[in-house]
Amino acid sequence: MYTALARIEERLADIEVAALRVSYLNSRSTLIERAKAIEAIPGFWSTVIDEAPAEIDGRIQPRDVPVLNCLKAIDVERYEVQNEANGEPRSIKLTFSFKPNQWFHDDKIEKHFSWRMSKKGWSGLVSEPVTINWKGRDLTDGLLDMAVSLRKKEQELEANGQERGLISASKEYALLVEKAQRTPQDAISVFALFGFRGHRVTAEESTAAIKMKKDMVDGVQEWRELDEESPPLPDTEIYPHGEEVAIALSEDLYPGATQYFTAAKERDANLSDEDPVSESGSEDQENGVDYEANEQQPSKRMKLSR
Repeated sequence: MYTALARIEERLADIEVAALRVSYLNSRSTLIERAKAIEAIPGFWSTVIDEAPAEIDGRIQPRDVPVLNCLKAIDVERYEVQNEANGEPRSIKLTFSFKPNQWFHDDKIEKHFSWRMSKKGWSGLVSEPVTINWKGRDLTDGLLDMAVSLRKKEQELEANGQERGLISASKEYALLVEKAQRTPQDAISVFALFGFRGHRVTAEESTAAIKMKKDMVDGVQEWRELDEESPPLPDTEIYPHGEEVAIALSEDLYPGATQYFTAAKERDANLSDEDPVSESGSEDQENGVDYEANEQQPSKRMKLSR
C-alpha cells in the first residue's frame, strides 16, 4: 500500500523537474533581454544583494561589501538542459561579472553546481573549487586557495591510478583540515562559496543511482526506502552553506531581482519623504540627550551602496 504511494510521489517529483526544464527554456531569452536592460541601471545588483534573503544576506561579511559593490551582473544557467525532454535542470552555473577593482584580477568568475544522487538516497549539489586571482588580501584568508590545491592533489593521485583514500595522508589535506577547523563558520567570507565542493559523488555514481531509483519506481526492481538525509560533509569542506546559498541565488534572488530592486527603491523613496527627526527626538537633542547614540547597536554588516 505504502509502496504504491511512494512510487506515485516519485512520479510527481519527476513532473516538477520536467516543468522546471521547460520553464527555464521558455524564460531564458527574456532573462537575457532583462540582463541587457539592467546594464543601463547603475548599482542594480548591489541594491538587489542588499535586499537578499537571509540565506545570502546572513553569509555576507563586512569585508565582502566593498567587493560586492563592484558587481556588474549575475547570471544563472541551467547548463545541463538540452531541450524540453532532456537534461538535468537542477544543475546550475553561476556567473558573476565585476568592474575593475582592487581585490582580484578576474572580471568574471564562474561556478558550476552539478545535481547528483548517491545510491544511499542523498541528492543535491556538488561542485569543484574555483580559483580567484587575488591582487592582495585573500578575503577567504587562504581557505579557497587551499581547497583548490587539495583538489589538484586529488586529481594528481587519480591520474596516477592511486586510491582516493590516500589523499588524507597528504600535506594539502592536513593543512586544509587544520585551517577549516580553526576558522569560525560565521566569520567566513561569502567568496568561500567558490571553494564549495559538497559530497563526493561522481557523475558515474549518480547516473547509476538515478537508474536504480527509476527501476524501483517503474517496478523493475523491488522497492526499498532510501536514506535521503544529508550525511556529514567532509572535514575539508570550507563552505558548508554552499548548496543553500547557490539555491537561494538561482531560485530566489536571480529570478526575483527586479522585484527586490523595486522594493528597495520604493522603501528609500518613502524614507526620504518622512521627517528624519521627530518632535520628541528634537526635544531630547535640545536637552543634550542622544538616546540613539547611547543605545548599543547590533553587529550588522554595512549596507551596500545604491
